[in-house]
Amino acid sequence: MLKINFNNPIIRNDMLEINENLPEREMLYGKSIYISGASGMIASYLIAYLIWLNEKFRANIQIYAGIRNKEKAINRFGEYLKKEYFHLLQSDVLEDLPDELYLDYIIHAASLASPQYYGKQPVETMLPNTIGTVKLLEYAKKHSIKGFLFFSSGAIYGSIKGDTPIAEHHIGVMDFLTTGNMYGESKRCGEALCRAYAIEYALPVKIARIIYTYSPTADIDNDARVFSEFAGNIVKNQDIVLKSTGQAKRPFCYITDTITGLLKVLLIGNSGEAYNIANSDEFVSIYELAKILEKLFSYKKLKVIKREREDSGYSSSLVESNPTVNVEKLRQLGWNSNVSIEEGFQRMINAIEF
Repeated sequence: MLKINFNNPIIRNDMLEINENLPEREMLYGKSIYISGASGMIASYLIAYLIWLNEKFRANIQIYAGIRNKEKAINRFGEYLKKEYFHLLQSDVLEDLPDELYLDYIIHAASLASPQYYGKQPVETMLPNTIGTVKLLEYAKKHSIKGFLFFSSGAIYGSIKGDTPIAEHHIGVMDFLTTGNMYGESKRCGEALCRAYAIEYALPVKIARIIYTYSPTADIDNDARVFSEFAGNIVKNQDIVLKSTGQAKRPFCYITDTITGLLKVLLIGNSGEAYNIANSDEFVSIYELAKILEKLFSYKKLKVIKREREDSGYSSSLVESNPTVNVEKLRQLGWNSNVSIEEGFQRMINAIEF
């Protein structure tokens, strides 16, 4: 697991890049922010940016990191756990937050987001997105927070016909009784809950539909998502293993672009609305990605090979391939994607190997 360490030149430069593309950053200064699922791939990089703001600019951001596994948090955040601004909350997101906390922002990132869990733990997949969301929304209602951000997913779109890029108003077909769709269906429910609380209680709730983000903080040993498995192959000097036909196409987005988008949505997005976060400029098939990485890391002399997936608990969505994603709504907040697949995966591997 990659530890947050600003001596790592990739992480340090990533923080600088996020900062340069987030003119709204001072809205975070002096605020108290709770992040559920804090040790996860995306949430931990977001927290890294908050730590960096505190260390470099004395931003005085109080970070409340919600985790279930303390050892994982120690491995992820290391020495920063001892900082006076860092507060580790070891609890399940299905439990109530302590009433004595005063929070300005809540970021709900806790979720089992990989298909490797869907077949084995469908209940644990669904509950954080539904019951966990209600728990945090109830806290937000009671304490009049400044902003609430729900981590949703492109999985909510299901299967959509045609070639028109998927915008936030599009609705696809999804068989909610299929195990692989329970993640997407629970995210749909979480979004509906966020919208309901925004309407009925005027809560400043925003929704981010995160679509195929990859990061140095990916768990290359345990995460079965394709970007993690490919990165693990490369770091371990193994051939790049393709476990499907590789025909499905994805808009792969590097973590710095995702973090910038998430914080823009939180800080200046419209309440009760959803925003796609994806790199629509980097829309390639799984097979194309494998070949790009084979060429990018040619000095390792790795080859793309095919092998059947052996994990019986792996349960993908089974929805048909969709067109690329429309991110115009996010661009209207001043966001742009900046990192190509080649640059992003080079950073990812270099950061892990540092």
